[in-house]
Amino acid sequence: MSLSFDLKKQVSYCYQCGTCSGCCPVSYNQPFSPREIIFDFLTNPNPTEILKKNNLLACLTCNYCLQKCPQNVNFGEFIRSARIELFKQGFRVEEAHDCFVSNVSNILSRDGIVPNFPEEYIPSGVRLADKGEVGYFPGVLPILGAYFDDIGMDFAKIIKSAILILDNLLEKPLVLLDKAKPSGHDVLWQGDYETFKKLAKYNIDYIEKSGIRLVITSCAEDYRTLALDYRELFGELPFKVQHITQFMAEELEKGNLKFKEKIEKTVTYHDPCRLGRHMGEYEAPRKILKALKEVGVVFKEMERIRENSQCCGVSAFNYCNDYSKAIRVDRLKEAERTAGCLITTCSKCQIHFNCTLSEKKSSELERINVEVEDIITLVAKAMGLLNE
Repeated sequence: MSLSFDLKKQVSYCYQCGTCSGCCPVSYNQPFSPREIIFDFLTNPNPTEILKKNNLLACLTCNYCLQKCPQNVNFGEFIRSARIELFKQGFRVEEAHDCFVSNVSNILSRDGIVPNFPEEYIPSGVRLADKGEVGYFPGVLPILGAYFDDIGMDFAKIIKSAILILDNLLEKPLVLLDKAKPSGHDVLWQGDYETFKKLAKYNIDYIEKSGIRLVITSCAEDYRTLALDYRELFGELPFKVQHITQFMAEELEKGNLKFKEKIEKTVTYHDPCRLGRHMGEYEAPRKILKALKEVGVVFKEMERIRENSQCCGVSAFNYCNDYSKAIRVDRLKEAERTAGCLITTCSKCQIHFNCTLSEKKSSELERINVEVEDIITLVAKAMGLLNE
């Protein structure tokens, strides 16, 4: 089938009401309209040229327009499909950070190349297994730790906290999937479907050989990719996938997740697009944050939450510029009005927020006084597992 026929089918139910254009966060500070893109694509005799415009890059694929669309048109999936088709023609999205993640993903997708997991990311005194029923998928975190060392993030702490929490809650030793390759999230949403398939096949084979029945991720993007995109590509998987907040929320209800260390701070929560609107998980992180009240954590909600949450402004490291920064500044200022600490459940969101805060190039940014922290490190500290 042709490029135009496949993509036209995805957006054929759009009846040009303009709801998507009115709610889109990208349209707040630059000319951008999903409705206009769809209209041009459906009516132009050369739709491929329409898709090659810069507006294809600007879409965050955050699914906010899908949340509001009365016709349930999934514009984010349309953009992803378009990028995949155009990638075959040599079209490339604009990627930030010197294309670091996609370059590493491409290298690791090759046969015979296995990631070298940093030993310092493994906490001492924890007994790990090569095979077992529950495995932790660190994803791209160790790779990011080798690159983003100047924005105040400690990726080793996130991984150590996840391992310590799971070790504390599991009856049998945890399997650390230290030979897993990146999930492929970024290359998939950039249009490089072949690299994504190679990474996915390797990871599925590796996980299956480890005997794992439950894979736990600590990043919202990895959760969506393993739970949804892998299944769409290969069918039903021989294992279940959970975000670590879902697992912790279940253990909390069973009475197994216990807190003992006092933490006096007021926090708010940022719903990542991939965990929230893409996968429908809003409750698990909130159950945990509310339970932390017993050790002094005060949880307050921002104005834009759950289905209406504001995106962090960047997807798959695509198109990071002053426009996307404006979206982050807006979200950070909203968080600052609510609490002293913004909690995330997505490592990429944390990177983007901290990257903006670390620049300090303008008086506007100087006035933002909010900390950004992963929920995993907060929980590990409350459990008395993490010594700072």
